[in-house]
Amino acid sequence: MNFFTTQKLPKYNSLPSLPETDTDSEKTLLNTPKEEVLSCTDTESSVYDNEEPSSRKTWGFLNAPACITFLNIALLIGSSFCYYQAFHSKGPLSGYTTSLNEELKAFSYFSPLLDIIDVPTKVEQMNGSLFPGPNPSIFRLPPSPEVDKAWDSISEVALFTITTKDVIKMGKDPSQTVRLPESSGFPPDTHLAQFDTVHQIHCLNALRKAAFFKYYYDKKFVSRLYWIHLSHCAGIVLQNLMCQANLDVITLNWVNTQKNPFPDFNVNKKCRDFGVIKKWQDEHMLGEELLKKIVRPKTYIELPAPIQNIMDAFEEAKTPWDFDWTTM
Repeated sequence: MNFFTTQKLPKYNSLPSLPETDTDSEKTLLNTPKEEVLSCTDTESSVYDNEEPSSRKTWGFLNAPACITFLNIALLIGSSFCYYQAFHSKGPLSGYTTSLNEELKAFSYFSPLLDIIDVPTKVEQMNGSLFPGPNPSIFRLPPSPEVDKAWDSISEVALFTITTKDVIKMGKDPSQTVRLPESSGFPPDTHLAQFDTVHQIHCLNALRKAAFFKYYYDKKFVSRLYWIHLSHCAGIVLQNLMCQANLDVITLNWVNTQKNPFPDFNVNKKCRDFGVIKKWQDEHMLGEELLKKIVRPKTYIELPAPIQNIMDAFEEAKTPWDFDWTTM
């Protein structure tokens, strides 16, 4: 289809020779036959009849296929722009100041450390074997000084600092959280904090020691508060597992000596790098000397104890199992 049409030029009749004087012009006009005058008028009309309207020529150019092609190109450009804006030009998520850990931020409650620590993820296969095997993880070995040292290295609940703004974004009341005294050299809006993940590992370690009770406590006095602590830790581990429930799938295999299908607990997982988190904690944890300087200020808000006279109630119970847990 030819989009570029050529305009036809109008045809004109030749003009008669010009008269030499005005008198000659009058004579020529008076002596010209009526039919010849009308023919000139008809010729002029035919010129305009041969011209096509400009609007008609424009719509001839923008026909249906051309319009569809133009609209497709416009949609492609618009879609590309929206894609770029969504994935390349967006700023930090609400409440944050950097674009670090965007995937973790999208599925996590606010944490100021997601703006500070770049936490990579990696695919790992869990070691879910029933028996330890020839090269077991030290965390699966029976109790020993070496095993305890390994567990202590990952379960030490250290303290670090956050700001008042961080406390507010975390949904806490900064008037009730512990601040570092100005004499410590920190700004007045500095608050104490610790990692929840490390506290969970601390609780798991407490449950591990309870499984080897005779090794750790057989010859030691165990207060009744010990059992309350274990109950707290079991609840913490359970709540976090349910809160962060994943949809990873366990397959089953036919295994020698096993009558029924046996689950394969060696699941592939996408894991956060705990080593990076632990390294940051070690580098930013507050020293013992500084912590000794932390005392209750003259003006502070003291929260009520969770359970009034709980220790008295423990003393009245002969054993931990005699204690009325429903009163908690």
